[in-house]
Amino acid sequence: MKKFTSLSLITFLVFGSRIALGQPDNFFVNSKGDVFVKADAPVYFFISPSNSPNQKVMIPSTDKAANPMFFDGDGKHYFVYESNGNKVRFLVYADGYGPKSYLKVTSGLLFEHKNRVYVKDSAGFTLVARDKRSGVKNSYFALDSLPFKPYNDVITINNIGEHTIRIYSTDNVGNIGDTSEYHIIAAPDITFRVNNIYFQTASARLTQNSFEVLAEILDILKKYPELHVEISAHADVRGSSDSNMKLSQRRAQSVVNYLVSKGVPSYRLYAKGYGDTRPINECVKGVKCSDLKHRENRRVEFRFYVPRK
Repeated sequence: MKKFTSLSLITFLVFGSRIALGQPDNFFVNSKGDVFVKADAPVYFFISPSNSPNQKVMIPSTDKAANPMFFDGDGKHYFVYESNGNKVRFLVYADGYGPKSYLKVTSGLLFEHKNRVYVKDSAGFTLVARDKRSGVKNSYFALDSLPFKPYNDVITINNIGEHTIRIYSTDNVGNIGDTSEYHIIAAPDITFRVNNIYFQTASARLTQNSFEVLAEILDILKKYPELHVEISAHADVRGSSDSNMKLSQRRAQSVVNYLVSKGVPSYRLYAKGYGDTRPINECVKGVKCSDLKHRENRRVEFRFYVPRK
């Protein structure tokens, strides 16, 4: 009596006039001998004697739908083959999900904030993919408008500006993971312009509704301890330039004092008041403007940078 111990799989897929037989991408056997198949893919099972591995026989079944078999869900599946009173139970893992891909900054990171990655003007990225079943087979990336290509080495960005990196991976049974998109801003330093930090009238005292924005700044500084920040305050052109300069300096220092009170070391913070010397619109002295236009010039800016060593 022959002893059957070897299980083989042959898939049968039809794509128009194309027929795929043998060992295509929708099943995989790892180094431990674990068998993985793509969930919902048709799979034919063959069995062979232990002393004649090439003598394959299709596993018979009275159920017409049993061979090929369809595994209609991710996870473990068992089936039993019986011959001459011997029963052999086989375990098959159905893989119904593609890998998850992540982008990791390996050099040049400034910080990450609100789905944006801020890096220096020269930065490197690695693609990390994980798959809980059959394992990752290949990964792909696309930089800006370029087409996808296989990922083999560090992805680099060497020019200032906004960039997009898209990534995805495939597993060993043909599942394709979701495409992840990362928005990259590359520059030697990053400036946030904030208009909703408010002070009491003609005062450097922060109002209560400013603290929500400052909490975001505080979170960045605590998460990235190598970052330094210049805090600059600006005024509109109403009033004397001398008064505006002094008030803006006090307001910038007030923001610094608040961040220090929350645990940020003072050596990482620098306050600078610019008065009305740097308007961002046409509202210079002598030009009549609306309150809304003047409000645009009353702002606080945060310039994040990593000091050069």
